[in-house]
Amino acid sequence: MTPGIVVTTNSGQQAAAQHLANELKLPHIPDYNDPDIKKYDHALVFTHDYLGLQVITEKKFMPFYIDFVTGKMRYRSDRAGLKRELLARALNVKPKDHPRIIDATAGLGRDSFILATLGFTVTALERSPIIFALLRDALHRAALDSATGLIASRIELLHTDAADWLAQCSACHRPDIIYLDPMFPERDKSASVKKEMVILQNLLANDADSTGLLTAAIACSTRRVVVKRPRLAPALSGLAPSYTLIGKSSRFDIYLV
Repeated sequence: MTPGIVVTTNSGQQAAAQHLANELKLPHIPDYNDPDIKKYDHALVFTHDYLGLQVITEKKFMPFYIDFVTGKMRYRSDRAGLKRELLARALNVKPKDHPRIIDATAGLGRDSFILATLGFTVTALERSPIIFALLRDALHRAALDSATGLIASRIELLHTDAADWLAQCSACHRPDIIYLDPMFPERDKSASVKKEMVILQNLLANDADSTGLLTAAIACSTRRVVVKRPRLAPALSGLAPSYTLIGKSSRFDIYLV
């Protein structure tokens, strides 16, 4: 599933909307009230404040967008610490060591942002052009905010297939740590899942080969691969990790290289 169009609610952003439509090879409808919009299921919507993903048929559903400046992510990042964050403990390094970290499944960018908050520099890879566009917009807004600008500067976002990128990585640029969070493609249809998460699961349903990605990560990393899993889920690809750190709802499987 992919959004069918790019639209805008702000006339001053027509040029930006057209540029994004050209980049993603999607139609651009300048008028948000154009009845032709109803022919499509989804749209990327330029508002005055953000780029969002809109379900055309859901009139009560506001555009979904990624936000690092306010809300839950701001609350979490304000309280983040190397000992508090289980992911940081799974990496088993400190920012002063300047490790090269690859987030091979960037998704909504939350884990990359937390690592950057802790002082790490992260290269985030995202294959989905739609998620990439939403995440790029969120990082741009974070870069303009005085409280999150330095954090956003520590994240390099690339639109690429992670497996291909890792396979082509030269020996002198191999990362120390590769992080994988392949939870999105494993679709959860329970009623407790938020509507925006269902949309993102649909977007990413056929967008990842977790087995191939784990194999590529192990071959590329020089120190360890860290995989985020639901707490009770089996090991990714059935490959037992070197050890595991368990949290309340998820765990981190660590593969030492």
